[in-house]
Amino acid sequence: MRCFCFFAAGLISSSFMISAFAADTAAPAQVLSDEQSTQRYTPVPASDEGRKFDVMWEFDPYYSNVGVNIPLTNTPIPTIRSTDESVIYSDLIQGSLIPRYMVLEASIYPMPLLGSYLKADQPLAYKRGQFGNSSVNLIDSATAGFQEPWAVSALFGNIAKIVRPGEDRVGSNVGYTGYLISAGSKQIKDNVFIDDHWLEVEWKIKGKVNYPDEKLAWSFRVGGKFHDNTNIADEIYVNILRENLNVHFPFLSWISNSSLDMKLFFSETNAQLLRQQYIVGKKYPKVGWKYAPTLDIGVIWTSANEYSGVLRTTTLDTVTLVIRPSVDF
Repeated sequence: MRCFCFFAAGLISSSFMISAFAADTAAPAQVLSDEQSTQRYTPVPASDEGRKFDVMWEFDPYYSNVGVNIPLTNTPIPTIRSTDESVIYSDLIQGSLIPRYMVLEASIYPMPLLGSYLKADQPLAYKRGQFGNSSVNLIDSATAGFQEPWAVSALFGNIAKIVRPGEDRVGSNVGYTGYLISAGSKQIKDNVFIDDHWLEVEWKIKGKVNYPDEKLAWSFRVGGKFHDNTNIADEIYVNILRENLNVHFPFLSWISNSSLDMKLFFSETNAQLLRQQYIVGKKYPKVGWKYAPTLDIGVIWTSANEYSGVLRTTTLDTVTLVIRPSVDF
């Protein structure tokens, strides 16, 4: 029953919030500049005439990465000139069955790494995160939801630059769609490293836009994750992530300047629900500020059947509170 309630609540909230988000519009302003963005986009000419590869990097407390876009054909990167999300998604998906680009990326997850370090090497500091006499540990709450400390990946698909009508500036406004293969050598369980060579295969549509007065990010994906550690269940999953920031929306508006991250994981062998994650966030931008405080809150429900053998430390399903304070520059 608890699984069903979480699942139903997630579907209802995701449908409502995505519909409301897609209707957001705003007039231009000059607040957040390219230099203040945490993501950078650097075109680098390649040796083949008519081709180029692009180096991109992003720094974030929860997900930092560096990648390179490598063209597989002589077709130039197309430009989508629209602020309509349905148009952007549709244009990205069109023709995605035949990859025209390869994107190689290496990523790390700083906060989950910090949580694992504190638990292993600074146990007293980790225990100080305990919230009173409850079972809630604030370090667990701040790092929950990430099951790997690092990864390498390759995406085969299409890329498009995204520009608002009437503007020529592209910057880091890029969308991707295609097939992603990722791999790593460690799993994180309760902020403890576990030896595990894993492979993840998925289809996704992902992107970010960063205008002076507005930011938008999205990631819609479906895939599977497979482990060589037999005590970790192989999974298939679906994930919906969308977040926006716009200085023109009311400061305390509960829908605008918000984010939604919903993930559902099922057993690859019997389709049993293994984990579900619902996280909503709020951003607090203000005209004149060069940053926006953010706060994400949610829950992660985990089945006891996600792990087996020596890794199965409980026979009960668990619920973890998620609290992620941050700053969006």
